[in-house]
Amino acid sequence: MNNSRRTVASVRGEIVSAIAEVRAVAKTEGDKAREDASDWLDELLIDVDDRQGLREASARGLSLYRGGMGSFQDAGSAASAHAISRLRVALRRGRSWFLRGGHRRP
Repeated sequence: MNNSRRTVASVRGEIVSAIAEVRAVAKTEGDKAREDASDWLDELLIDVDDRQGLREASARGLSLYRGGMGSFQDAGSAASAHAISRLRVALRRGRSWFLRGGHRRP
């Protein structure tokens, strides 16, 4: 995906999809901590429809990689590692200055 084509809606969709993958793998593996973290991430994205909101939510979500909520860096399986990596990439895109579109809040 080219940076010039990334919109708030498309990147938000990518993040939501990555969260769903993390949640599915967590359920399969019985990983309650990652299921709870997925719920927290979903809550961060509720009502996010502009660039600033997505950047802020993504930055908060990336805190999971710095040791918050059990740290996502310690994947226990290939499926978990893939889902976590996909989520990290999506959140980094959400933090990008190159996002276009979305509604501005007053």
